[in-house]
This record gives sequence, C-alpha cells and structure tokens, in this order.
Amino acid sequence: MSTTALVGKYTVSDIVNSYSSMDGNAMYVKVANVLALKCPLFRLLPILPSNQIMSEITSKVLSMGTASLRRFNEYVVPTANHRVPSTEPIAMIQDWSEVDASLYEIQNDKDQWRMDEDMIKVESMTQSVEDQFLNGNISQYPAGINGFFTRYKSSTVRPNGVSTTRYNVQLAGGSGSDVTSIIALELGPNKVYGICPKNSRGGLNIENKGKVTSESSTGRMDVYRTKIEMFFGLVVKDDRCVQRIANIEISGSTSLFDPAQLSSALRRLPGGGQDPNTVILVSPTVMDQMDAMAMDKLNVQYTPDEVWGGQITRFQRVPVYVAEKISEAQTAIS
Repeated sequence: MSTTALVGKYTVSDIVNSYSSMDGNAMYVKVANVLALKCPLFRLLPILPSNQIMSEITSKVLSMGTASLRRFNEYVVPTANHRVPSTEPIAMIQDWSEVDASLYEIQNDKDQWRMDEDMIKVESMTQSVEDQFLNGNISQYPAGINGFFTRYKSSTVRPNGVSTTRYNVQLAGGSGSDVTSIIALELGPNKVYGICPKNSRGGLNIENKGKVTSESSTGRMDVYRTKIEMFFGLVVKDDRCVQRIANIEISGSTSLFDPAQLSSALRRLPGGGQDPNTVILVSPTVMDQMDAMAMDKLNVQYTPDEVWGGQITRFQRVPVYVAEKISEAQTAIS
C-alpha cells in the first residue's frame, strides 16, 4: 500500500528535523524518532511556540453571535462572539544520563553505545510526558499540566458551556476501578495543540556535558554525562474538539467497546469525523477489540492503511492509535 501523510501539521519531529538539517545535530533527530515511536501524540500534535515564556494566554469561545436574516434596504444588528480567557502552563521534565567513562572507552562504537544508553532515559521521559498529556493533574502535581482525563471527567458538562451543544463525555456503562476510555481529537491551531517555549527545538533540549567526575557518598567516578529536558504544554481552544468515551470495561461481555458510541463521538466533533486532522486514541485492550472486529470482512467500519511505513487501523477512515498511558484501571466517572 502507498504511504499516506495523515496530517500536515508542524509536530515535534518536524521541528527537530528542520533544526537538525541546519546544525547537523543527529542527537535531536534520534530523540524525536523515539518520541514519535513511543508516544503517538508527539507525531500527531501540532506544536506552536507559546506567547509567554512558560505559558500560553488564550481564550475559549463561550458563545457565538446569531446572524440575522435580511432583506434589501434593511439594517442588521451586529453580534459579538463571547470568549472566556484562560492560561495554559508549560511543564518542564528533566533527567540526566550518565555512563561509566571506563565502560564507554572500551566500546567498539563508543558514540552509538552512549546514544543507545541515553535513549533509555528518553523513552522513560516520553512515557512521563504522555502520562501528563492524558492524566496530568495540576492540583496533585503543580509542576505539571492538566491532561485530557482531568479536563473531561464529567458526562454532564457541555463543551464551552453552551447549553445547546451535546455533551463531549459519553459513558459506556462500566463500573468500578477497572475501566478505560477512548479519546477522539480534532487537532489544529484553533482546536487542540501543544505548546513549547519559542526559543527551543520543539521543547527539546539536549546538552552533552562530556566527561566529568561524579561524586557521591561512596567515592568518585568518571562519567560521560548528558542532560535531557523537555518543555511541553497542552491547549484546548474548543472543547468540542475533545470527545471522550469513559467507563469501558476491558473484560467480560457487557459495557465493552461499542462502535456505535464511537461513531456518535466522531459526529460530535466540529468536523463530524471528516476533518483530516482527526485521530482516535485507545488503550491496548480496546485496540485488540477493534482489531478483532476489523478482521471481520463484513465489517465496513474499519479499513487498514499504511502510515509512516507501518500498518494502522482506521475507524470510519479516522486513524486509531494506541496510547500506552491510557490506563485500563481507571475509576468509573458519572
């Protein structure tokens, strides 16, 4: 099958590759590839420079004006859109990679071995960032951000506070603390996007500290040290662009993944599931359930495709990705 470019957005990978083409810093490319592989949001989420150093001052549409029918020679009263201001923070996550200098110096390919060791740190950080995008809660961890599941945790709150808009959280009927969720997103600069400081490589900063002497209470050791940090934030300008299906059971015979409910969630997006920047994020078990349905040749809701060189499942032509940090031990919401 032909390779399909799903979205024409400026993601972390795009930003890193554009910088690297100028400065030849291969480490950034390697890190971006790990981020994109381990966390689908890094290769899907458009990343924009924030309008503040460590935050984005933005606003959400609270209500829209209603246009008037008009005949010739009649006046029309102008209407106004009403917005509510909001400020979204940028979080910083940091780690240090240290390898024993003596072990480094006996390797056949020293730099590749060191980079492989650094990538283990990067993968761990990637999991932490994805967890923040999905489950972050500033009230628990003030240095973080509010993730999708913290923002959308009630089935009785309407998007943007507009009483005529359908709820963007649906309940599958499961109970207890062993349920999971599906998130459908419509991505874009005026919809859902990520933010990073303006003067950064997509929020990434990697510093080769070289060979240094590390000291501890037990003595000293020469190490090669790398500092790795990421800056990231999440902005939802239109609540309708996030649709959640919660309380999905991961086992048993009832309250499992329901294709009809996902179809409804897609229709509730502003683009009705037809916007090319629409994506679906699921947990591993829900993906298993969807793939099992996709194997039924009579099921016309699913189509396979090849994206970024790999096979991908589509639901009603919308690509579906596994986000490992969508917990399968969520507590049911109401």
